[in-house]
Amino acid sequence: MLNHVVCQCCGHQKMKAIGWIEKYEQMSCDSCGYVRFIHHVKEVSHLLYEDDSDYNDDLSVANDFEDFIHWNHNKALRYVQAKFPAGGASILDVGCFNGFFVKKLLSLGFNARGIDFNNTALDFGMSQYGLEDFISNKTLEDMLIHEERFDVITLFEVIEHLEDISDVLSKVTNLLREGGIIVISTPNSKMCWRPDLDFPPHHLSRFSPGALHRCVERFGFQPVQFFEQMSSYDLIRNYVGTFFREKNTTSLRGGAFKNKSSIRVLRIAMNKLKRVGWVLFFPLDLILHAFGLRYICQLVIAKKI
Repeated sequence: MLNHVVCQCCGHQKMKAIGWIEKYEQMSCDSCGYVRFIHHVKEVSHLLYEDDSDYNDDLSVANDFEDFIHWNHNKALRYVQAKFPAGGASILDVGCFNGFFVKKLLSLGFNARGIDFNNTALDFGMSQYGLEDFISNKTLEDMLIHEERFDVITLFEVIEHLEDISDVLSKVTNLLREGGIIVISTPNSKMCWRPDLDFPPHHLSRFSPGALHRCVERFGFQPVQFFEQMSSYDLIRNYVGTFFREKNTTSLRGGAFKNKSSIRVLRIAMNKLKRVGWVLFFPLDLILHAFGLRYICQLVIAKKI
C-alpha cells in the first residue's frame, strides 16, 4: 500500500487509499474527487494497445473517418472554427489513433498533425486516409526538442489512460504558443452507468468535473468552455454492446466481441445512424441533463495564461 500520493489534478498532498481492483491500488482525492489506479509493476503501454483485439476491431469499421467524429470532436470543432479562420491555426491531436480527427481538420483547411504510439492504427491512417505526412509516432519530447509550437492541442479520451498526467500536461503546455488553446475530453466519473472499459488497465484515472477544472488550472490554463454530455443513444449502444462481448480479459475494454464478422456489420450501422440517434434522443437528453444525469463524456476548452 502507498503511504503518500500527491493528487495530479489539484496538488493535494495526500490521496486516500480506498481499495484494490485486481492488481491496481485505487486512490482518491478528497479535495477534488480525482481517482487514480496505480499498478506497481510498469507495463509497455504501446504494446497493450497495438495488440488489443478491440482497438484492432475498431480499424475494421473505420473506412469512413467521419464515423469516428463524436460529441467531443464536434464541440471542439465549433470552438476552433469560431476562433480561427480556416487555415489560421496549427493544431496537434495528441493520441490521434488512426488520424480521423486530423483528417477532418485537414478537410476544413486547418494545418493539422497527430501523434500516437499505436503503430497499427497509424499504419491504417497512413494507408487508408492518406495521412503519411500528417500523423506519426513522434513523442512530445521529440517535438519539444525540435521547438515545434501549436495554436491548439487536443487530447480526446487520452488523460484517463496515462500513468503520469503531470508529465504529459507539462509538455503539452510547453508546446503551446502563448494564448494557445488546449482541448481535453475524458469520461465523466459521475456517469449514470459505468461500462467495463472504465476500469484498469484500460483507464487509470477517473475525473469529476471539479477535478478536470482543477487539473487544467494547475497547469496554467483558464477554462473558457466546459461541457458535460448526456447521450441516451450512446448509453443504449454501449450497454447493448456488453451482451455481444466475451466475458474475459482478452481486451482492454473488458472482453472481445463474439462473432466478429456479424458484429462488424452492426457496428458500422450503429456508427452511421448515430447522428439520427442523437437528434431523436435530444429532447430526452435535455431533460435527463437537467436532472443531473450524465453519460459518458465531459470536455474542457482552456486558454494558456
